[in-house]
Amino acid sequence: MKYVLNKPHINNLEIKYVKSAVSSGWLSVNGHYNKILEKKFSKLINNKFGISLQNGTAALHLSLKSIGVLPKHKIIIPSFSCSANISSISQCNATAIIVDVEDETFGLDYDLVKTAIKKHKIFALQLVHVYGYPARDTQKIIRLCRQNKIKIIEDGSEALGANINGKKIGEFGDISVFSLRSEKMIGVGEGAMVCTNNKSIYEKLLLLASRNMPYRTSKYPYWKKYVSLGEGYNYLMPHVLAAIGCAQLKKISFIINNKIRVGKIYQSIFDKNILPKKIKGNKSVFWLNSLRFKNFSIRKIQFIGNYLKSQGIEVRSGFWPLNKTPKVKKIFITKNNVALKLYNSLIVLPSNIELQKKDIMYFKNQINKSIKIFEKN
Repeated sequence: MKYVLNKPHINNLEIKYVKSAVSSGWLSVNGHYNKILEKKFSKLINNKFGISLQNGTAALHLSLKSIGVLPKHKIIIPSFSCSANISSISQCNATAIIVDVEDETFGLDYDLVKTAIKKHKIFALQLVHVYGYPARDTQKIIRLCRQNKIKIIEDGSEALGANINGKKIGEFGDISVFSLRSEKMIGVGEGAMVCTNNKSIYEKLLLLASRNMPYRTSKYPYWKKYVSLGEGYNYLMPHVLAAIGCAQLKKISFIINNKIRVGKIYQSIFDKNILPKKIKGNKSVFWLNSLRFKNFSIRKIQFIGNYLKSQGIEVRSGFWPLNKTPKVKKIFITKNNVALKLYNSLIVLPSNIELQKKDIMYFKNQINKSIKIFEKN
């Protein structure tokens, strides 16, 4: 594709850091660059502790296990999000309470969350920010969870650098999770960060991510190295990927500023058809820009998407609604099936930081051209 959806900003800095990591002779976990990445990333989102992990799904699963999720527990997630949110719950054999979203920022709908809490004993909630936009009802949902002693895992994977009234995405939950997959705000290939301000949660996260083996360091007797306290996971990030992450973090301001630049061009060209919607007091980083075709048939929308692909423009649909996921324990709470409507009506357009106004105008012209072709046939 000539115009890809997203791609990492890679240059000689990543090459330099990777060479340094490889030259050190240490390719495994807990390397020099892991420590730097964990310290600097946590500081970026005003958290005290951070752990670098292999991917976002592992980070969500680890977060659930660290707060004690058991098969009897029920966890709220939004219907419009990545499958990792429901997969992580299924890995715990817990029940996903899938709550539909509002159609302004595609975040959890507060009124439906309230309904879910009234109907079910909720143990935890995954608060997800979609496409770089802070979820509209974040603050009301946080207050509701605190009142009901519900643990909050904040998934900021698509919104690193965004904030609500100056408070950064990643500061709202008991635990925050950020995917570092290659097309995210910063990317290492496959990776993630899990952060918290709670020392006891951090220690539990670290122990579980290290195979639940507490005696791995040299300060303990060598014969205790492989002693395990039970179920644990091999989730820590390799050193070379952490080196890439450190290089990416050096450029985070440049990346965020250019994401915002591209997002504002989209808004100026497509106006109110670009979603999600900007909410007063919320700063978005425009990770992805999506176009909504509200009064078009599914067939017509799919024709437009296929036509754009034929012209070298990579596109994506909205998320497949998580309530459609088979073979998992789930309960769906909705009023208007917003997630399904979004899936059927959205086309997500290229949003990488290299785009210029002429590129986005080209997308608009090709969309208009595809509509004319469809209507002629």
